Amino acid sequence: MKYIVASLFLAFSLANAQSPKEYVCLPCGQDCDQQIHKEPGNCPHCGMKLIEKSTLKFGNISFEEMCARLKANPKVVLLDVRSPEEFNGTREEGETYGHFKKAININITELEARLSELEKYKNTEILVYCSHSHRSPRASYLLGTKGFKNVKNVSGGVSTISSSAAKECLKNFYQAH
Repeated sequence: MKYIVASLFLAFSLANAQSPKEYVCLPCGQDCDQQIHKEPGNCPHCGMKLIEKSTLKFGNISFEEMCARLKANPKVVLLDVRSPEEFNGTREEGETYGHFKKAININITELEARLSELEKYKNTEILVYCSHSHRSPRASYLLGTKGFKNVKNVSGGVSTISSSAAKECLKNFYQAH
């Protein structure tokens, strides 16, 4: 009987033992996003705060996958988190890359304050993009922490749309400047 009780106790203890927490860089769109850390702090590469990996609630997709999602789901929401000048092509310095037709433009610096504008999309698929995929992962993370259920970050940003297949597919959805 002692052995049965001890075995049950051991099995229960093992089943309820918490695995150690894993921490990752607050998504910054760099390679350090993939590094796993064993304790909180700041990312040694980019300096961003380390967050519990379990709090990441978004996935990453390519532009080819984005194209497929746009075709399959006409109600998908496109969220561009670049500045209005980048979005509209009026920025004086540097390439602006164009934008997707029907995209909602909310600058990453204003996103948290303007979440109410997106509230009606909490259960809608949202594809988040920027120019180089440094801002969109942070925006995707923020949306996930605020209850948005189906958020995907478009990896690489619009500066990386290079394949002819992606360009051909996206031409119906994209507005070049």
